[in-house]
Amino acid sequence: MAIEGLEVENIIFPSTLQPLGSLKQLILGGAGARGLDINGTFIKFTSIGIYIEEDVVKHLAPKYKGKSGQELYQDESFFEDTLQSPFEKFVKVALLLPLTGVQYSQKVAEQIQVQNLYIDLQERSVQGFHATFKEENFPPASAIFFSVSSAGLGIAFSKDNAIIPEKPVVVIEDQAFAEAVLATIMCKDGVAPAAKLSLAERVSKWL
Repeated sequence: MAIEGLEVENIIFPSTLQPLGSLKQLILGGAGARGLDINGTFIKFTSIGIYIEEDVVKHLAPKYKGKSGQELYQDESFFEDTLQSPFEKFVKVALLLPLTGVQYSQKVAEQIQVQNLYIDLQERSVQGFHATFKEENFPPASAIFFSVSSAGLGIAFSKDNAIIPEKPVVVIEDQAFAEAVLATIMCKDGVAPAAKLSLAERVSKWL
């Protein structure tokens, strides 16, 4: 299985990497820019890379083998199955424009509510998420990192998106909340359709 890295808006996403505090090497599932149409102009805010364990591909193969990237992209169950598979995932969110931590955490929380895929989340997890971002500011070229596993949601920051911290600054020990955060990127009405399409196209070739 040939794994290639990607470059999105001058942000490098290597083909493999080791998540926060993990001993595993994850592969780049897909990457793309996130933006919004503002008065007719598409403004790009972040570049997002989604990393998965190679075993995720084997896990998905019985159900999705033979489907094209476009077919997978249009099938929300593909993204839900990827998200809920019992393997580690890792996300790199590289900033293209400045953003405050408060702005970022609020947008994520709002998106979780809009999607309504995960309800009745523990309030302590939501508050812990906001508290982790409260004092942070993200200039261009900085990055936010999320690790998603059975242990919960690991969060880390770096002023240089090419440098991945060895350990998370915090782990929110709530797997449902961890999946809810990742769902804002890669599930129904997710904020990163370009990264979703990239993931679908690449995985379809590996199945």
